[in-house]
Amino acid sequence: MCCLFGIVDHRNYFSVKEKNHILPVLSAECEERGTDATGIAYCSHDHLSIYKRPLPAHRLRLHIPKVADVVMGHTRMTTQGSESQNYNNHPFYGQIASGGFALAHNGVLRNDHRLQMQNKLPVSRIETDSYVIVQLLEQAGSVDMQTLGKVSEQLIG
Repeated sequence: MCCLFGIVDHRNYFSVKEKNHILPVLSAECEERGTDATGIAYCSHDHLSIYKRPLPAHRLRLHIPKVADVVMGHTRMTTQGSESQNYNNHPFYGQIASGGFALAHNGVLRNDHRLQMQNKLPVSRIETDSYVIVQLLEQAGSVDMQTLGKVSEQLIG
């Protein structure tokens, strides 16, 4: 059920050419856990970019710019929400006062509907259970270790 992958290169050890070679290899290896959709998120010049498509990783051309030193990726096996509706695919975009963030999740949540009702979260067209995590972080107004811990403790699955 889904797979997470990524690159962290804060010391710029890899060239952009090497990163753009590594990324498709990583994502294709992750297809074993999901072929319904593939997506990545990265920052460059203080701008968060998310690129995702309802395609297996080996069919997607993934490229990042030179200044992207952290990349998060996700290959999806659909459990909720059709992958053909790209908004259901990971990573998801979230917004708090200090800026945007991206979230990808591996697993199935069993209490997403209860959390939506209990926390009076807004109705969304996104049908994927993982999106409730984005909504809880947005409601909390921060994405730090304390908030991530509090949100994680609410999740069942």
